[in-house]
Amino acid sequence: MFVADGAQWCYTGCGDHWANIEGSFCGGKRQSPVNIVTSNVKKDEHLGNFTFVNFTSREVFESMVNTGDTVKINLKKNMVEFHGGGLNGTYTAIQFHFHWGDTEYHPGSEHLINGKRSQMEMHVVSLKKGYTTEEALADSQGIAVLGFLIEANKNMSKSEPWMNLTSLLTNSKDLVNLTEAISINDLIGTVNLTKFYRYMGSLTTPMCNEAVLWTVFEEAIQVHPDLSNSNTCSFLPHQMQMFPTKMEYHNVYRPVQDFHSRTIYTSAAAASNLPTFLVLLLLSSSHVLSE
Repeated sequence: MFVADGAQWCYTGCGDHWANIEGSFCGGKRQSPVNIVTSNVKKDEHLGNFTFVNFTSREVFESMVNTGDTVKINLKKNMVEFHGGGLNGTYTAIQFHFHWGDTEYHPGSEHLINGKRSQMEMHVVSLKKGYTTEEALADSQGIAVLGFLIEANKNMSKSEPWMNLTSLLTNSKDLVNLTEAISINDLIGTVNLTKFYRYMGSLTTPMCNEAVLWTVFEEAIQVHPDLSNSNTCSFLPHQMQMFPTKMEYHNVYRPVQDFHSRTIYTSAAAASNLPTFLVLLLLSSSHVLSE
């Protein structure tokens, strides 16, 4: 997301040392990612539907960059926004990026649901509208991230839009101006955007600022495991063929963090899928708290 300037950090074997980076928040009590245990979530009636602006537009992608620790798509300035969904105001999306593992037996999403890790995860990073990056980092709700888990599904098509997007990069630090007609919604596909989890967290890379309002969607993006038969777009061994092998890095995700005393909330639509006994328990708890 927002990488620490000048700080030396890495993923594999280094995460325990992030808290020692001078000025970092990585040892705090509001860190991300987390394991979402659905039996412990609380229904929040205020987590209604989102309103998305230009998520369907195929003219908002500006550039794609292979940063050396992720693949990031920069969005055109002040064009993509969202509000609702229990958020306090409007947020402007600035980029989205990915996290992944190394094989289908070692997946790499950052968030877990009931202890299960998905193959990958996509993060749409947004700042509170009108904020600079510095202002957003200083506000406990200055940043809103939409987290989408990604799963391999052999029943999905191998065709666009993922193929168009992921066939462009080859080398670390490459930046490509995007002219492909692809929208965020094209990538999200059929994910139900009314079903999600919400909690207060942090950035998942140093400096791990505790300024993020997290939304993790219940349903995963479905992508064919053999997205491309092209030799120029072979993904990590035995996993989804999505990013070029020349990227030469993998396992780019932070382990789950201690949850401490926080609460994970669920939208009304997501809560409707909970077991009946759990819904009754949540409703009972809400009634007691309101008295």
